Amino acid sequence: MTKHYSEADLLETYYMQPDEASAIIAHVNGCQECQDRYRRLAQKLRDIAACPAEKPPTFWTRQRLMILRAVDNARKHSDRASRVGRMAAAAMLAFLLGGVVVYKTVQPKAPAVVVTQQTAAPATAPDDLLVPRDPWQSDELKDFGTVVQWESWVDARSGGSSL
Repeated sequence: MTKHYSEADLLETYYMQPDEASAIIAHVNGCQECQDRYRRLAQKLRDIAACPAEKPPTFWTRQRLMILRAVDNARKHSDRASRVGRMAAAAMLAFLLGGVVVYKTVQPKAPAVVVTQQTAAPATAPDDLLVPRDPWQSDELKDFGTVVQWESWVDARSGGSSL
C-alpha cells in the first residue's frame, strides 16, 4: 500500500522548486487517486483565479465614507486631547509662578538676636533645699490624698514597694 498525498501536500508542489517536488510528481504520475485529487485542486485554483475582483461602486463609496468618519473622529479626539494637555500645562505654569511669587514675598528674615544679661543668683540657704522625708506630706500634693491612701494600702498588702 502506497502513501497518498493530501490536497495540502499537492498544493505545496505549486510553490516548490521543480527538483524539490520531483518525488511527489513521480508519485502523482503513477497513482490514479492522486491524479484525480491533483486535477480537482488545479480546477479550484483556476476557478479562484477567474473570479471577478471588481467591486460595485457602492462598495467603494461605503469604504470611503467609513474611512472619512474614522479620520474625523480621530481628529476630534486629538483636538480634545491637545486642548486638555494645553490646559494642564497652563495650570501647572500658573501654580509654579504662584509658588515663586509667594516664596519671593515671604522670604524668611534673619532671626533677631536677643541679648540677655545674666546675673548671678544669690546663694540659697541649705534649709531651702531640704526635701521632707515623706513626699506625700508636701503642700503641693495635699489634693491627692486618695492617691496617698491608695499607696499606703498597696504597700500594706504586697508587703513591699508598689513599683
